[in-house]
Amino acid sequence: MPATQMAECNIELGRVSREREPVPVLDHITVQVRYVLASGSSLSSKGDEQERIRASLDQVFERNPNIRLGAKVAGNHDVILKKDFAALAEAVREVAALDRVR
Repeated sequence: MPATQMAECNIELGRVSREREPVPVLDHITVQVRYVLASGSSLSSKGDEQERIRASLDQVFERNPNIRLGAKVAGNHDVILKKDFAALAEAVREVAALDRVR
């Protein structure tokens, strides 16, 4: 991916992951989604910023039945794939099973 495209993706990700922003975007999801939330702090976060963002997802889970919390794990976004792979795999299996039923 070219550097400009990577920068654009990171800017968009920053917008979507802000505490105020994810709610309207996620309200329009029409497929099954399972969130695996990291509970560790982000390297670039300030204060309780990450926890406020995570807490804002409760509203999303209540409004959109397609989106649920799969797990909340101890790692942060830097290590979630390495240390919390079992929770991620379980979330994928759950969504795959729902897809097979449909």
